[in-house]
Amino acid sequence: MSMDGAQETKAAVGRLDRLFESRLKLTRGDFDARAAKARRRLPHKLRKDLTRILEARRFADHPKLARTLDAPSIRAAAGRLERHLNAIDLADQRKGRILGVLASIMAGIIVVVALVVIVLRWRGFI
Repeated sequence: MSMDGAQETKAAVGRLDRLFESRLKLTRGDFDARAAKARRRLPHKLRKDLTRILEARRFADHPKLARTLDAPSIRAAAGRLERHLNAIDLADQRKGRILGVLASIMAGIIVVVALVVIVLRWRGFI
């Protein structure tokens, strides 16, 4: 990987960092901290890609180690990560969280109503 490849890796890291902030709402810490949190939300294959990007980021600053990196695979890994992060629908995630909360509230209400009916039946009021 030439110096252009190192610059390309840094550019990919910058794009991923912006996507972590905009799509995953990860705003605290440096890129490594954000990547660690983003890792938990990624599919298994993309976790490997993120690991490859993090390794490339560490090696890109070292002139001799930068030459050992495989630029096409790093470019492909960054592309897969960017496509996945761009495909995240924030409105759908918001709806999912709201529906999850409403579902748990409704489950609680159903349990309480069932217990009230059981107690009323047991006491002979129904």
